Amino acid sequence: MIRYVESCGGWSVFRAAALMCCAGFLVGCSSLFPSVRRGQMLYQSNGCATCHGASGRGDGPLASKLGAAPANLQDLGHFKNGAGEEQIARTLAQGIVDPALAAAQQHHEHHELAMPKFDHLSETQRRSIALYVISLQANAK
Repeated sequence: MIRYVESCGGWSVFRAAALMCCAGFLVGCSSLFPSVRRGQMLYQSNGCATCHGASGRGDGPLASKLGAAPANLQDLGHFKNGAGEEQIARTLAQGIVDPALAAAQQHHEHHELAMPKFDHLSETQRRSIALYVISLQANAK
């Protein structure tokens, strides 16, 4: 093994190759952990800004056309199910039931929700959006 490494240019080349391999692995792992930056991209690409607005104030282009006003995500008082990362991620997974439309059922259809479910997203993606929403609150102060 030592002769092979030396024949390839020595230990410095071997160390550089090992570092590049580790860096590539870490970049691939970044999608395993929630992040504000990724949450911002997901917030935009999943239509959250359509109702909640680009800065989360509940003033998106569709806000005035909805039956109930979207929550102002910069105001903790607007969170029905809690404003922590876990609670926001859960709300994204389950949606928010519109009591005026929902029958007393365990499973709610998409049209019975004041906010749709985002259960097509992974838990990490929902947590990333949650972190972004929390950052909107911090930026509002």
